[in-house]
Amino acid sequence: MDAINQTVGGILQHLRSHNEPFVLHKGKQPEWNDEALHSSAYQHNAELYALMGVAKGVLPQGRDRILFQVLRTSRIGMTPEVRHTLDRITNLLLSVLHPDKVLTVFLALRRVRANHKHTAKAILNYILNHPDFEDMANCRRPTLEDCLSHAMGKNVARACAKMLANPALADQQYLRRHLLRFARDPEKVKTIFPGLYKQGTRQTGSGQYKLAHTQFLEKFDRQEERPKTITATNRGDISATLIHLYRGGISSELQQALERYVEDSAKKLPRFHGKLALVLDASASTKGYGDREYCCISQSVAFQLVLEKCCPNLQIFAVGNSGHIPIPEGNTDLALALLDALETQPDLVAIVSDGYENIYPGDLARLIATLPQLGIHTPVVFCHSKFTGSDDLTLRRPATNLPELEFWHQDDFEDLLISILSMTNQNQSEIGLREFLLKKLDLVIS
Repeated sequence: MDAINQTVGGILQHLRSHNEPFVLHKGKQPEWNDEALHSSAYQHNAELYALMGVAKGVLPQGRDRILFQVLRTSRIGMTPEVRHTLDRITNLLLSVLHPDKVLTVFLALRRVRANHKHTAKAILNYILNHPDFEDMANCRRPTLEDCLSHAMGKNVARACAKMLANPALADQQYLRRHLLRFARDPEKVKTIFPGLYKQGTRQTGSGQYKLAHTQFLEKFDRQEERPKTITATNRGDISATLIHLYRGGISSELQQALERYVEDSAKKLPRFHGKLALVLDASASTKGYGDREYCCISQSVAFQLVLEKCCPNLQIFAVGNSGHIPIPEGNTDLALALLDALETQPDLVAIVSDGYENIYPGDLARLIATLPQLGIHTPVVFCHSKFTGSDDLTLRRPATNLPELEFWHQDDFEDLLISILSMTNQNQSEIGLREFLLKKLDLVIS
């Protein structure tokens, strides 16, 4: 796997699937068996790596690691724009992660002796401005003492605590320079901070501080509610409009609605300026029957129409029937269409199909196995167009030696497009993902 795929495609998939906790045992270094992958991704493109913390589907364990990696590493040589992005991601992760996980990361930073200015600033800002600072101090006093001593320096932290405990002897400039300038409510900090350095203080907190992140997390991870009962017309506005066009015929009103829905959807998705080839299965099997009639082809065409907006350099290779809104007919010869697509030397080929290969069964799998022997290493991905998320794909995998993606609802397009772009080995994919994730970051913290 090349460096770009390792940091863009590999790391994104890893962040969505790796659920082992970030462990810190007493007196030991942090334990995380995927440290090399995170370090490599950060070194390759620190900004894009950090922005992946905003991507849909990333697990909390992945965000723990991103926070640790971003805070433990020096930012010498980075541009002001990249530093600003890393600061914004840091603040976001501190807002959505469980406070105990955040404190574990802070303690891990102490163990690895991460003494960067941005590290100290993040620790001080988080603890001193936590909405339940007092409760957290009462519940986790030794931990907060360790974290603050690391950020400020043990002697400085203790000196501040002594001055606040005895205001008559306090050096106000010293306090402001080392402590109070980080606090949005200095008076509150003056009251709570001295108690952190009183030995033998009983822990009397209620644990309310553990819930402080939930409100922001709900906003951040809010998912569009999917229908419990799936019909032909509740899988997204684009496919619903196409269903009406397929079943009722062309009308200017439906055409205008279709264009509007496609535009609205494409505005929310990443752009790819590389060369993308789309093998679109519009064979007879994609028509379906009964309640599912035209459902598969409508979702496939919906994705095609969105791709045309998001990928200016898109070429379409139809299987079965062609046309802007193809009527399903004919056989499914995916291998021949793939060969035609590869002749254009694209950065990636995406095969969008229902998965039924009704001509030369196994031909696609044999072709995929042969390509490396011919010196062809263009990434190829198989995208299953489904009616529901629980469709049985047992007989619908014509090439198990291909990476597979699945989609059945319009809301899947974001993840589908990101996954496709992350498989390319071109800089354009990184540029497109960076721009998209930056916009998503703006929306989240607006």
